[in-house]
Amino acid sequence: MKNKALSYVLIFTLIVLSFFGGSYFEKQKTKFSPYPPTPLISPIPQRLTVAEVSDGDTLKLSNGKTFRLYGINAPEVKEPYFEEAKAFTQNLVLGKEISFEQEAKYKVDKFGRTLGYVFIGGVNLNIELVKNGLARVVLYEKRAKIKYQDELLFAEKEAKKLKVGVWKK
Repeated sequence: MKNKALSYVLIFTLIVLSFFGGSYFEKQKTKFSPYPPTPLISPIPQRLTVAEVSDGDTLKLSNGKTFRLYGINAPEVKEPYFEEAKAFTQNLVLGKEISFEQEAKYKVDKFGRTLGYVFIGGVNLNIELVKNGLARVVLYEKRAKIKYQDELLFAEKEAKKLKVGVWKK
């Protein structure tokens, strides 16, 4: 009986030692790994220069791609406030470095244009166009809520209340 108890204590001691010993050697192995550590990758805001402004909500970037502001629609050629929307966008971004964000699911439209929100000096161009009555908010019923939806809708509500731009009647 004494030998059986001694055997259990010995087995338990071996299990505990192998657990802690294994952990120690595993730490030493990773501590002196011949491979360089994997760097943490944090998302870097994409920055490009605006080469051309097609209209209030469409830009040509320095990388040659066309960028379409997401969640809004500015007036098209021959529509009221087309020139004002285009001039507004040109004054803010033409020839300047911008950064942009994109929705997780909607990065490119059916025409191959990059979709997203443009920022210049921390200001969201999409919201500024709506706030000034130079674009309307466009939301799709069957899509998830978009990133700046609340801000865009608030800006549109204020523009309507103040009767500016496309809301002037």
